[in-house]
Amino acid sequence: MKVINVELAVKPGQQVVYEAFIDKLVQGSRNEAGNVSYDHFKKLGSDTDYEIIEHWQDANAVAFHNDTPHFQAFLSGVGDFLTADPVIIRMDYNE
Repeated sequence: MKVINVELAVKPGQQVVYEAFIDKLVQGSRNEAGNVSYDHFKKLGSDTDYEIIEHWQDANAVAFHNDTPHFQAFLSGVGDFLTADPVIIRMDYNE
């Protein structure tokens, strides 16, 4: 299994618009065949820090995800909401 965590620091005042924007990515990703789970969280004690936690069946599922329209829309638009580049942590999980 592939696990990906993405930390996102959102510009103050942009949270509501950002959350609507990111919901399209979350819903689209959850419906992909190789997705095990895909969740978006706001960090405790912060109004502007978020995290996406993704679980994928395998590398092929991640590759498929990276080419989807909802992920490409995320890539092209997320920078408008952020104060810093996303921090991405990729991991393998072997059961």
